Amino acid sequence: MKALLKVAPEPGALELRDVPRPTPRADEVIVEVAGASICGSDLHIAQWHPMAQWTRTPVILGHEFAGVVTDVGAAAGGFRPGDAVAVESVIWCGRCPPCRAGRTNVCDARRLFGIHEPGGLAEAVAVPSRLLHRLPASLPPRHAALAEPTTVALHAVLLQPPQPGDVVLVTGPGPIGLLAGRAARAFGARVLIAGTPADAATRLPAARKLGLEPLDPAHSLADALAAVTDAPVDLVLECSGAAAAIDAALHVVKRGGGVTLIGMPSATVEIDLTLALRGEVSLRPSYFGTWHDFERAIALIASGTIPAEELLVAYTLDNVLAAFADAEAQRVLKPVVHP
Repeated sequence: MKALLKVAPEPGALELRDVPRPTPRADEVIVEVAGASICGSDLHIAQWHPMAQWTRTPVILGHEFAGVVTDVGAAAGGFRPGDAVAVESVIWCGRCPPCRAGRTNVCDARRLFGIHEPGGLAEAVAVPSRLLHRLPASLPPRHAALAEPTTVALHAVLLQPPQPGDVVLVTGPGPIGLLAGRAARAFGARVLIAGTPADAATRLPAARKLGLEPLDPAHSLADALAAVTDAPVDLVLECSGAAAAIDAALHVVKRGGGVTLIGMPSATVEIDLTLALRGEVSLRPSYFGTWHDFERAIALIASGTIPAEELLVAYTLDNVLAAFADAEAQRVLKPVVHP
């Protein structure tokens, strides 16, 4: 079968190769991939960015994918060929204290598809059955590739849920920022979204189409906010990982408000904690999501609350390198690759 591999620990080193088709272990199923979307972390792996160098090479990339079950291991009960499923990206153990507490996203022994184990940018993947989520008949499996990033966004929003009428600021209008904004909007919040001048061509116009309110990237965050509202910012969803954005969030959020940290910084970040202390601002890091978050994410996509068609751009597996190039250049929001 065809698969995209990171073949060496260096920039580039992506190759579309023919590899053996997987066979299931006792607790696994084989998922024929219908769609695998490309994440910012996949781009980091391609660039061999320092924050991606825990990737085990060579490895088949892709941790956001969905498809149809074709083969079932002897102990993978409850599934049969033909079942449409989405797959969690975190391979959790189910035995450690976080897992037993339901916090599988921070499993002590976690591994990830596309980083430690063969991922979804392939024709088929072997998946432990405990990581599968059934799809409603109304949801095309290709669209369900969006379930994993939607889970990341929804988990973050649920940590500090906004109230109807709250002003929520999203910093970073990439796919996770757009998804987090849509999730916050579903709670009845007014959602403002900030980016840089580089986001003005594609991402900020897309945010407007999604019902979010882009701020003018030519001005400072404080000035851009003042131009559109005199209401305080109740919650910041920080999706960029940029040190400047994290600092700006602490300066613009109201006293008693919250900042949820979603974007992964690429280096150590220094922040002025006195701003948070004197304002009693809640700082909440967020990482991946749990089983229940994943189920809710699937429901949001199936209902159209998360409009997959407006976010995803389809590529064939033969054109996967073009999908990476377009994602890197921000020509598209979210490439989804199908065999």
